[in-house]
Amino acid sequence: MSGGLRDVAGCGVGRGPIYVVDTTLLDEVIRARMSPVGKGAPVQGIPGTTPSADKRAISLMNTQTGQIVSVGDPHHRFSQQSMSKPMAMALAIRLMGDRPEHYRQHIASEPSELPYNDPALMPDGRPFNSSVNIGALATWMLIHIHTPSGKEPFDLYLELMRALTGNTCLTVNEEMALGEFRYCPPGAERSRNRLLLAKLTDVGFVDDDSLLRYALRKHGGGTIKAHTTRDGTLAPSFVVACRHALSEDALLSYCRACAVMVNTEDMVRVAGVFRNEGVWVDGVDGARKQVLPAAIADYVRHSNDMGGSYEESGTQYAKNAFGGKTGVDGGIFGSLYRHANLVVATHHSDLNAAGNSGEGQKWINALNRLSLTFPALPGTAKAGSLPLTRVRSIATRMPIGALGPSPRDVDQRLQMDMTDETRRSLMDAMPLIDGASQQFYAKAPDGRKSKDQTFGGTLLVSAADIHGTMKRYYHMSKDRHALGKVVVVDEAHKRQDGSDAG
Repeated sequence: MSGGLRDVAGCGVGRGPIYVVDTTLLDEVIRARMSPVGKGAPVQGIPGTTPSADKRAISLMNTQTGQIVSVGDPHHRFSQQSMSKPMAMALAIRLMGDRPEHYRQHIASEPSELPYNDPALMPDGRPFNSSVNIGALATWMLIHIHTPSGKEPFDLYLELMRALTGNTCLTVNEEMALGEFRYCPPGAERSRNRLLLAKLTDVGFVDDDSLLRYALRKHGGGTIKAHTTRDGTLAPSFVVACRHALSEDALLSYCRACAVMVNTEDMVRVAGVFRNEGVWVDGVDGARKQVLPAAIADYVRHSNDMGGSYEESGTQYAKNAFGGKTGVDGGIFGSLYRHANLVVATHHSDLNAAGNSGEGQKWINALNRLSLTFPALPGTAKAGSLPLTRVRSIATRMPIGALGPSPRDVDQRLQMDMTDETRRSLMDAMPLIDGASQQFYAKAPDGRKSKDQTFGGTLLVSAADIHGTMKRYYHMSKDRHALGKVVVVDEAHKRQDGSDAG
């Protein structure tokens, strides 16, 4: 991970126009990447979540000045869910002597390329990273083991969250936390998270010395002595009870951390600390405060780059130059690596099949492809990630429409161009998923890419639109969203070599 994207310097990423970061720019990013209605779906099965597809927010921050620009509904609060995992990792490392290498002995920092709730472990028995659920639950076990006597593990977590966000009023949706803690899928004996905890117990994740440390904090020396056998070992029944209690404590704390209510401005400040070597910068007076050791901030950020978007992490890092963490209530926060000092937090509740906000990912990709600069603060000669005496003179505001039509606009136009007969034929031809017929959204591919985009797709219909133009409609079998995607290829369009575009 040394070198590469993280070493890209400067506030620009290309030869195009340099745009000032303001609400107009972020509004245009939202408009231009708005997905068709029904593409993606909110999280299911978490009691107390109130996802709304109408709520959209982006917050962008300059880590050097603390400036934040936000649009949409940045004050709308949502549960952080798996966005809590990096902060739990940071707390565990703090409790383990501020030594990331001690934490790494128990939980790796490697990509798993597997879904977030997969039980797979590395060959040496460690979870791949702290972003997958089995790694997050293991992290909370470590927190409960290493919390000093007289302290409450979750209180330490909430204290850290308030320091990272600068928001002393953060609260927990306790109803949501208990609902998730008690949740069991219909027809199942245990929830997925309890099955993951059982696997950690089966593989011996917690050794006897660690269990004793937990038991001493939880029960005190007198109780430990009363349950010690003549040969100096803990009674087997007490060991079983302690292992069960540790698992339950870890799960409850994990659910409470997931239910901390945040907004995008809270989370962009957290991203700023991880990007800024543990330093929190006040956007009002520029005051700087070290809230995490630099080694911990860098380690957590590196781990987010590797696994923070689950099986999509590699694509997000290598293709979209983004490293950060997602949550199933629609939040994302992290670093824009094509910009030296910019971090971002987004929220939109519609998720793709990997459990990540699809629109949020597109907003982040768009921001990483633009050359950006923050406006100068009053009385300063520079701002953003470069001295901007020259750059600022040529920076402009992004006009609405500069990023072209949105996927929603394209879908609406193509749907309007379909004849009723074509629409009925497409509905009949769309494959069944889980036994249910599917709606679809339409996408017009770039002519240069249409051959690649339709390769491997299923030709559903070849029909004329309302203008009489022949088109081919392909279902993309590898589409990852709730609605089937139909790529529309205009038969009348010719490639430069004279062959059909499709």
